[in-house]
Amino acid sequence: MMQKDNKKYVAFVCTGNTCRSPMAEGIFNKLAEENDIDVTAESFGVATVTGMAVSDNSLKACKEIGIDLSQKTSLSVNDAQIEKYDKYYCMSQSHAKMLSEFYFVPVSKIAVMNVSDPYGGDIEVYRKCRDEIYNSVKEIIKVYED
Repeated sequence: MMQKDNKKYVAFVCTGNTCRSPMAEGIFNKLAEENDIDVTAESFGVATVTGMAVSDNSLKACKEIGIDLSQKTSLSVNDAQIEKYDKYYCMSQSHAKMLSEFYFVPVSKIAVMNVSDPYGGDIEVYRKCRDEIYNSVKEIIKVYED
């Protein structure tokens, strides 16, 4: 069922929804709150099951910058209310292609961030990924500032 409120939602999309997109969701929501922007970010994965915990290194990397992802669990694209999002920020071109071809999301609503998957890397790899996402999200936030 589609949301009937006027609230804006954006989605961050990756493969498993345990590394990149949860970090992007947390970073976006923190920056939106700090900048008094009434847009909420959520995230989901295109090849995952719902209910998995966020990766330990994603938790640690975000905790270092004051973002708590400990309550976040993965969400499958099949369980997401994908029609409610105003914009989809995909970590790679393959995620964007999947959304448009299999879930009929208009290409005009999709942006690609080109963030490499840190899965399996050490904490330094995750910190680098977090910082890359942070810098991208800072630019995305500007779009929602009036």
